[in-house]
Amino acid sequence: MALCPKCSHVLNFWNIKAECPYCGVNIPNYNWEERLDEDARNAEVAWTKFRKFTGNFKSALFGNKLRIVRFICTFLPLVALVLPLASYTMNLPFINGASTNLSLLDFTLNTLLTLNWGSLISLVSSQSLGAPVLFLMSAILLLYLAVVFGVLNFIFVLIKAPSLKAGANMVLCIGSLLCFVFAGVFFTVAVSQIGTTSAAFINGSVQYGLFVGIALFGLNVALNTIINKGFKKQRAEQQ
Repeated sequence: MALCPKCSHVLNFWNIKAECPYCGVNIPNYNWEERLDEDARNAEVAWTKFRKFTGNFKSALFGNKLRIVRFICTFLPLVALVLPLASYTMNLPFINGASTNLSLLDFTLNTLLTLNWGSLISLVSSQSLGAPVLFLMSAILLLYLAVVFGVLNFIFVLIKAPSLKAGANMVLCIGSLLCFVFAGVFFTVAVSQIGTTSAAFINGSVQYGLFVGIALFGLNVALNTIINKGFKKQRAEQQ
């Protein structure tokens, strides 16, 4: 049920006339000038907010050359997906021992689905191979986690642009950077430990793609850190 805007009496559903049955005021036209002014003020506030939203969004992404470079560099770490991250040689009977370079894309398309993960996981409980296999699996998971952080970084670039913030992007890029670093360390440790066992079925080393990924994520960390300082100054000026 509605209330009369003047006398505040409750209007029942059968009160269908334009006039209030208690005070006689014309309800649709009551205080129409003030309500019109209020609507105009609300429209102006909404338009101001919209212009601030779109202005900040454009400024955050393309406001100056450094911000344009930052937006472009958000995608650059994807290059690391197709570059060789590691080389390995299988030392198993009836398998060619030639060294093979492996990118994360190659691993995803050719190895991830065909790999016998059950047997690999069972090796974790092995006394001699448990630790190196765990390091090897951790290296693989860290690389995929770095990709997830990289995708989230792009999403947060868009989400945080209207509010002129880049703190989340700094955290995500640092996360991707650390994932790449530790993935390289874990792979090296795994190969080294496997080589000391009697079942040295694999040897290998990290390749330049890993260092390219580290460099690109490091560049994103630096850019987001610098731009975040500019965002803070810009937000202060808007207050």
